Order: sequence, then structure tokens, then C-alpha cells
Amino acid sequence: MASQKLAEQEQKPLHEVVDIIYANCLLQTNGSDVAIPYIQGNPGGGKTASVGSVARENGWHVLSTHFALKMLEELGGIPQFTETYVNGEKRVATEWSFPDIMRTLYLLSDHSNVLKDGGVIKRYKSTKRMIGAFPNASIKEVDFDKTVEVLEEVKGDGKPHGVIWLLDDMHLCGPVHMSMLYELLTERKLREYKIPDNVGIILCGNTSQKAGAKTTFSAIVNRCMMLPVYTDFAYWKNIFAIPNEVHPVVISFLSNSIYNKFFHEEEMVDKPWASPRAWTRFSNLLKTIEDQTGKKVASDDLAYLAASHVGKSASGDFVSYYKIFTNFDMKKIYENYKKFEIPKEPVQQYALAYAIVTEFCGVSPEYRKKEKYAEKLAHFVNAFKKSTNNVSELAIMILKELVMIEKTTGKGYFKEAMQEIMKIDPQLVHSAAKDMITFGK
Repeated sequence: MASQKLAEQEQKPLHEVVDIIYANCLLQTNGSDVAIPYIQGNPGGGKTASVGSVARENGWHVLSTHFALKMLEELGGIPQFTETYVNGEKRVATEWSFPDIMRTLYLLSDHSNVLKDGGVIKRYKSTKRMIGAFPNASIKEVDFDKTVEVLEEVKGDGKPHGVIWLLDDMHLCGPVHMSMLYELLTERKLREYKIPDNVGIILCGNTSQKAGAKTTFSAIVNRCMMLPVYTDFAYWKNIFAIPNEVHPVVISFLSNSIYNKFFHEEEMVDKPWASPRAWTRFSNLLKTIEDQTGKKVASDDLAYLAASHVGKSASGDFVSYYKIFTNFDMKKIYENYKKFEIPKEPVQQYALAYAIVTEFCGVSPEYRKKEKYAEKLAHFVNAFKKSTNNVSELAIMILKELVMIEKTTGKGYFKEAMQEIMKIDPQLVHSAAKDMITFGK
């Protein structure tokens, strides 16, 4: 237990670390001598996606390369014969072709310079795919085939643009790939070919033997800043799950403290296990099946699908929760709101509270106004708040969920609800605001 606590103390939330990484990339591209970031975390936690997100937010390209799985020829080029002279005598020598990965890096690098300083971009007419970038050039200076290519002149914005080169799944690297990595981290070269100045390097991988982790050369570790991370559930929920419309039952299930242990389990080698990635993919499939059939999924089928994504332990509890959540007839509950009764079982109470929020936010603004949903929601909150202490927390949960959803969608759900709560009981507004602060700590 002590070692587990220590490990948790040494980790930071992934979303906090990506800001450190971006600052590091700025330093790399400015020529500063810094250690290369190596993000270490359990599989399926969104490491790759988070790096891609911070790159796009700052107007940078991101090139994700599974370094350990690339053929050596792609990374280091192909040996070619050439002639040289040794002590005046002609000899056959070897030189390496320009690596394919370098071609991509230089294209993205040139495009980043165009975005910063202005220039011309060349694309295929049919696909619009970029095939050339020419910083500080005008259209008159660039040759192109008018039948299949088009040119686009860009005015630079003067802001720093670059390329984040994410070397993913680095824990899978064997000795040969690690020797190439050593050259890259030490000299910013591959086979003596220098990578562009505006490229920042990030490593990403896992440390578990279950994930196939191999021993990394100490010289490589010494050139890196090792960044152990974990995926923060609240951040995943508010910044990813809600905006990307992850199934509300999945969000509700994982939001419950009883089941939050299934958010990101320790990885397994011979069976499925729960992770943010697994839950997202399960959600996508579940929503599609529900949309196609127009009804909820049968328990046997749901158990089979859930277990195939997140494992049997999580699946069993999820199926039970899904039954509770989907058995509420929310249209009828909103219609008969004055006869609202709070269930006796805690899990049912929680599921109903979340279902109330989901129904409120899921209907169209016109329907919500026509059926006076905000007024009815206020009655639900009032009923929860005036119940026992444990249940009263669910009133605060409803309001906090509205705040979160409002922040991620930009829609005024919380304001609508609070205006109606004020009409029912002005004191409840002040009490709820105070409790939201207390329960939020």
C-alpha cells in the first residue's frame, strides 16, 4: 500500500503535463539544451490524443510515429554505393539515402514556416493534399503542373509554428531502434541527416511488462525527462466525454464513486480491461446499436459487448446500472413532476438524478421551453435538496452537472434552472450555491 501511494504521488494528471511538454518543445525549437519529454502512463489513457490536442491548439503540426514498429529503412534510409578516395586510391563506399520519415518532417517543417513567415503551399487539385511548402516565396517563383496541382499563397501570422514529432510506444524498442534513437536524442540526427530546427521531439510509452516494455538504455533515459502520468477522470469527462457525446449511461456510471474504479484499470495481457479508450469505443458501438434498433440493448447482448471491451468485472456492474438508468421513463417523469418520488436504493437515486440531467439537456430548446422543463427540473432539485442528507447531495450533483455541460457546450442550462429554482425557493439558491462549493472541495 505504501509503494502504491508513493507511485500515485509521483504521477501528475496527463492534462497538466501536456502544458509542460509544449513549453519544452518551444525550448527545443529555440535551440536550448533540454531533456526530451518521455510521457509514461498506462495504455488507453489518451497520451497520444492529448499531445495531438495541445499541438493543434497552438497551431503546430503533430507527426505520430510508432518508432519501434517502423522498418529501419524508413527511419535510416537505404545503403547506396558511392565512390571515394582513400590515400589517392579509389574505393567503393556506402552512403545512406534520405530517410522517408525525414521527407515528411521537412514538408511539415516548411509548412510551419509558411504559416509563420508567409509563402506558398502546393496541393493536388483533386485531393487538396499538401505536396510542397515554400516559405518566403511568391506564386510567381514556384513551378507547378497546372493540370493536377494548385498553389495557395499564405500570409504569415508571425507566431511560432512548428512540428511536434511524437515517438509513440517507445517501450517496444529493441537494441537496433534504440541505437538510432540515441543518435536522434543526442545530435538531432538520423543517419547524419539533421532534423529541422522547428521540430520538437516527444517520447511516449508504458512501463509495464504486460504492455511489452523492454529495458531502455540508460544513456537514453539520461537524455529524457521521465513524466509519469495518469488520466484524470473529471478532466476526461468534461473536456472529452461530454463534448464528444460519450453515451450518458457510460458517463453516469463512471461518475458514480462506486464504479469509478473501473475508469482505468491495470492492464491485462490475456483479457479485456477497462480504460478511457475502451469505454469510448464501447460507447460508440452501444449508441450505434441503440440508434439502429430504436430500443435499449438486451442484457445478455449488453454483457457480451461490455465484457469484450472493458472486461467482466466492469461489465457485470455496468449491465445492472444500464437496466436502472434506462428503465426510467423520463418523459413520463417530467410530465408527472408534481408526483415525483425519490427511489429508496442509493444507486437508483444516483441514476435517476443523472437521468434527469440527461433528459433536460437532451431535448431541443423549443421542446424544453414548451414543456417547461426548467420549471420541472427546479422541482426535482428542490425534492432532492429537502430530502435526507445523502440524497440532498444529489441536488447539488444535478446543478454541478449542468454547470459542466454548460461550460463544454456553451448552452445556458444552469442559468435556466437557477431562475426557476429562485421562483420556488429563493433561499434554496443560496443554500445550493454554498453546498456546491462545499461538495466541490
